Amino acid sequence: MNNIFKPERFSRLFMKFTAEQYKSYLLSLGVLMGILILGGTFMVYMMNVHMEPTIQMIFLSWVVFFSGSVFTSMIFSPLGEPKKAISVLTLPATHFEKFLVAWIYSFVIFLAVVIACFYLVVLFLLNIRHFPGPQEEVFNLFHNINGFNGSVFFVVVSLYALFHSIAFYGAICFKKLHFVKTALIFFLGIAVLIIVNNIYTGWLIHRDIIQAVPFTFLGFLEKGQPVFLNVISFVWVGQLVFLILALMLWTAAYFRLKEKQV
Repeated sequence: MNNIFKPERFSRLFMKFTAEQYKSYLLSLGVLMGILILGGTFMVYMMNVHMEPTIQMIFLSWVVFFSGSVFTSMIFSPLGEPKKAISVLTLPATHFEKFLVAWIYSFVIFLAVVIACFYLVVLFLLNIRHFPGPQEEVFNLFHNINGFNGSVFFVVVSLYALFHSIAFYGAICFKKLHFVKTALIFFLGIAVLIIVNNIYTGWLIHRDIIQAVPFTFLGFLEKGQPVFLNVISFVWVGQLVFLILALMLWTAAYFRLKEKQV
């Protein structure tokens, strides 16, 4: 077991990583907060956007998915530079411990910090301008979403797990331009998957497909009228598939990291 994970060794590695990265991470967090405040203020004042709970939920999702993917894609950036890669790979710690430190920072800690910052920004935006009518409230992260039979938190975490695992794997595979290369392959793959899925679904049900998102949503024409299916159990299957894919990609990323040699 000590050859894979040892608490004392892991804690030293975690503290070393924290001591080396906390300044750059705090600076990045400050930049993100500034972007959120400026962007949110622009939406409220210039576009007269009411910060309704639905808008807040969409805002949170975009912040988590985009900034999380960028942050995660850079978590293994030292491996792309020979001198830094040597110091990382020769550290007296196992590959699993190095993998776990990066995973905890880019998934667990990132989610906790970004969600906390998001709520601070939303509270600020709700109080800088008051629109006519009832005061908007901060949305409940654990509120169930209609049609999903799950809380906002669970949906965000399951989707972020998929985005994170893709970015995490790309961060190890590519030496340079991690985010750009990973995003390009991801969007090309999604485009091909949706096109193939639409063609196959149309052939299967013999209907004109409006939109068919794999494992989540189906829309088609029935006698010229649009019909949309969003069955709760079907959506749960989709979320389960996302989590399984994330676990597979995290596992692949770990073995990819083990292949790295000095």
